[in-house]
Amino acid sequence: MQKHLKSFDRNLIPTGLLIQCTDVQRRRRLNSDYEISFTVPMTSDDYKEKIIPKGHVQDERGQFYVIQSRARDRSNKVISAQVICTHIMFKMIDFKIPYDDYIEEAYGVHISVLLNKISAVTGGVYTFVTHDAFDLRDVKDWGATTALAAIQETANLYGCEIEPDNTVIHLYKRIGSDDGFEYRFRKNIISDSFKDEYSNLTTRLFSQMKDGRTFIGLSADYLTAEERSLLESVPGAIVDNKLAVNYLISPYAQYWTNNVNTFYDGEMIDQNIEDPVELLIATREALHKKEMPEFEIGVSSADIYKIDPDEQQPRLGDTVYAFDPDMELQRVSCRVMELTEYPFAMDKHSQATLSNYQMRDDTQVMADIERSKQILNDLLSGGRVRAAAFEEFAKQAVLDINASKSEIIYDSRGIVLEEVDHPNVQMVMTSRGIIITEDGGVTARTAMTGRGISAEVIAGVLGSFVSMEIGSGNSITKINTNGISAGHADWGSAPFRVNMQGDVVARSITLTGLVEESEIYASVFRAGQIITDTDINVTRDARIGNNLYMGLIGALNDRKIEFVDSGGYSAYISFTDSTKELKLRGSNDIRVEAVLDLFLKGSYVTLQPSFGAYIGAPGVAANKILTASDLDYINLRLDNLGTSLLLLAGRVQALEDAS
Repeated sequence: MQKHLKSFDRNLIPTGLLIQCTDVQRRRRLNSDYEISFTVPMTSDDYKEKIIPKGHVQDERGQFYVIQSRARDRSNKVISAQVICTHIMFKMIDFKIPYDDYIEEAYGVHISVLLNKISAVTGGVYTFVTHDAFDLRDVKDWGATTALAAIQETANLYGCEIEPDNTVIHLYKRIGSDDGFEYRFRKNIISDSFKDEYSNLTTRLFSQMKDGRTFIGLSADYLTAEERSLLESVPGAIVDNKLAVNYLISPYAQYWTNNVNTFYDGEMIDQNIEDPVELLIATREALHKKEMPEFEIGVSSADIYKIDPDEQQPRLGDTVYAFDPDMELQRVSCRVMELTEYPFAMDKHSQATLSNYQMRDDTQVMADIERSKQILNDLLSGGRVRAAAFEEFAKQAVLDINASKSEIIYDSRGIVLEEVDHPNVQMVMTSRGIIITEDGGVTARTAMTGRGISAEVIAGVLGSFVSMEIGSGNSITKINTNGISAGHADWGSAPFRVNMQGDVVARSITLTGLVEESEIYASVFRAGQIITDTDINVTRDARIGNNLYMGLIGALNDRKIEFVDSGGYSAYISFTDSTKELKLRGSNDIRVEAVLDLFLKGSYVTLQPSFGAYIGAPGVAANKILTASDLDYINLRLDNLGTSLLLLAGRVQALEDAS
């Protein structure tokens, strides 16, 4: 198995292997992208010698890709280039279809006629192989641009799907096969996404062809049995075995019908069709595509085939089945519309986009854009303009003008679009600008000039602008990529700022209403009230300039100031409302110190003895305030001492007398 990309010069002469390339990614999309991208160090020989602008690389499938762009990038000391290459098929954009091969209008053309013209333009370098029988088609305005646009037009006209093999282009009605391959959860699905879309659902499809004609009047014998049965259920749809309506009904209409919508209507207009039978067939095919909801599944899958050659490998266009019950994918049948693969990496897995409808993107319509650009260049440069190319545009312009509700007037002011029913409602296009008025041009309700736009109301979303400024100098409000600022021309100095993350800086602010779940730092509160139903936690000092009031006026609740101690030795000052008592409690000592005098005033000053309560200096017996109980005790001791002294004196006297 090839493990590296091969490099070739502009003439497809081999130059070697791209050994140092990393992140090789191949992206393919049905009838659209075919490209390879990779990263290569700019200091490597691969980049210096083998990466040649407009040179080629070859993948493991043998397909050649043209080097179209190199994006250099420096990341610290590493410099690298991302190289993007498109399939060699897209080089057909460099071949212009000669004017002699241009087909203005032709009927019943076989697809090979157009393919041979394209092949001849490329000098036979590109050849085409058709694998299915395609119906003859009427061709109009074909070949006015490049070979790539011509093959795109041909594929659209005949309903082909393209599978390129280098310069050999294979055309099928449907590429891929149905081998029963499953994207299955817990087998090969790593991750997936599932989106269904109902906005384009159609259960009744109207149609028109060239010049606004339809298939009304066509014999009903051209209908299928199912189509006839559905139309016969509508009174007047088929009259005398002829179609009286220009629509077909989906067999799924009954499933989607509701009280509001009997049908979901759509319309198909194809100016290239002139035969009613062909229009009926095209309507039938278009309805089949729109009668079921569109869905798209994105799958990142394990590439088991890289380690097990017997394992199936999904291919672009294959019919596969998606199974992930949790994602409401019950073996849903779909097609592989896009593949992103990493052919040389064992640790990266492919991503697939599965769908039931044909996806389009910018790359796919590249040829159509090239065609439109060329027509415009022919018009502006005085080139050879083909009137037939503008036939439909002119016809549509006439219809639009006739159906318009505005009248075009040319007067001294310029071009005036005047409402038919209300002549005073006008849009005036002058050399100075555009004004919209409702009083005949006396005043402008809305005006746009080179100096700006004036309007009473701008409705909708304003976006994708660089900045908006109101005011001047430092008296200004700005909206720009920094955010919203006011009060200074410089963002960093503005006193009011709101950045893109929603952070607000405001030097002065008046708030009314509710402010919740917020933190306020380094702030000063002046006047007003702080009202809360929860705790207010102050983790540092609290300074109160005047009074501290505990409780509200008229409140009957008890109040307390508590000094919390982690060991349970709390102290507090409490007020009991029922007794109007103020209590001061300390788990240990309570000390009241005064530099000068200490005054206690009250009807009574009561000491409740507990462990010999007293007022005085601790440890100094001579410095105490005695209580009444202490005095009574002292008097009792004095009385007892007096009695003892009398008894002692009597005994002394008796001893003296005895001697």
